[in-house]
Amino acid sequence: MPAVRKVSKEQIIDAAVEVLRDDGFSAINARSVAKKLGCSTQPIYFSFKNMDELKAALTQRAIELHTQRVRDSLCAHEGSDSRYSSYGMGFVKFAAEEKQLFRWLYLEGEQPGAYQSDVLMQEVIGVIVDEFGYAEDVARRFHQDMIYFTYGLAILANTDHLHLTETELREAFRREFRALIAIYGKPAKLPEFAVKAGVAL
Repeated sequence: MPAVRKVSKEQIIDAAVEVLRDDGFSAINARSVAKKLGCSTQPIYFSFKNMDELKAALTQRAIELHTQRVRDSLCAHEGSDSRYSSYGMGFVKFAAEEKQLFRWLYLEGEQPGAYQSDVLMQEVIGVIVDEFGYAEDVARRFHQDMIYFTYGLAILANTDHLHLTETELREAFRREFRALIAIYGKPAKLPEFAVKAGVAL
């Protein structure tokens, strides 16, 4: 018998991500992943007990990719925008640019233990407290309401029904922020960039 090609666990997960990106979650199976790797299915079952285990690893990788995309957005706008609005923009851009990964995590995923948590929840709550001076319990409720708005934009972007420029998207988040201020009260402080520039959030 020919020797089984050595394929690492990371390579298998990478291949599964590519299958997901190309063809969606329904295409994830041992044969499609093996074809992407250019090998038989044997290496997959050497590294993973079954497809559920591989799908769980795929879910974790998708979460990591999503988290990194949001963190990149936070860093990209640091000093020139609210970190909190940058979080929302990163979320929507991920939905638009990584359509299948977003659907896997939030819309159609059939992975074991569907992922339903907000990315970077505690970090984002901390940003609201730090940037705007809200108490943590208020920040949590404020963010929960903002999530409904953000998910709506993300789903529209994911399904190609949202066509906003970056400036228009940022302004949409600012309008929603102002609407929520009417409910939760004026923030005790504004980000330093907003104070200097006289930006109305």
